[in-house]
Amino acid sequence: MTIETIGFVLASHSKAAAEAVGALTKEMAPDVVSIPVGGDVSGGFGSDPAAVLAACEKVEETCERVIIMADLGSARMSAEMAVEDGGPAADGTPRRAMGPGPFLEGAVAGTASAQAGARLADVVRSIASALQYWRDYTVPEAEKPTARDSDGFLSQVMVVDDAGLHARPAALLSQLAAQEPVKILINGVEADSMMELLLLGVKKGERVIVSSPDRGSEESVKRIAAAIAGGLARF
Repeated sequence: MTIETIGFVLASHSKAAAEAVGALTKEMAPDVVSIPVGGDVSGGFGSDPAAVLAACEKVEETCERVIIMADLGSARMSAEMAVEDGGPAADGTPRRAMGPGPFLEGAVAGTASAQAGARLADVVRSIASALQYWRDYTVPEAEKPTARDSDGFLSQVMVVDDAGLHARPAALLSQLAAQEPVKILINGVEADSMMELLLLGVKKGERVIVSSPDRGSEESVKRIAAAIAGGLARF
């Protein structure tokens, strides 16, 4: 077993909701283990702590870490019980952890990040960024003309990855952008946020604008543009 292999348990108040989110994460991250668990023992709305615990144990057969995504009250309680019941990982830290983000968006962001090979801390940050997106959301106002920063730089490039800027490519691009010393934007959104990239819905063959408002950003913009043009799946 590879150290830091991360799997997911998707615990929902609803069996249908858990299975739907599970299907979506499997589409985004086909190599990441994720087990949906929803509803109570009778099949109605609620939660079954024993089922959540069993799902964690199943994930642990092949994964070093388990992240539990949960939605409503009883599902969250079951998830917290499973975390408390879990043993330590190889480094002595808890093997199970709660995903600190919204059920759907957090599960998608987290599994896609894990698919890209991110370690636990980066996967958790991806999940949390999904929550931050909604915290920062404001009702759009009429656009006002703004002065362009003459010190910035931009480049237009075609997306060549089969998945567009979804799943693994989005996760990889957000990681590359975060490594740059300047702010990188893709079509006007911050490129170090995987959720922002996913919400753009960019498909293969579409062109995007890579830009930065910062002084001395030309080399960074060119690096990111070259990564997109060459295909992010190669990283």
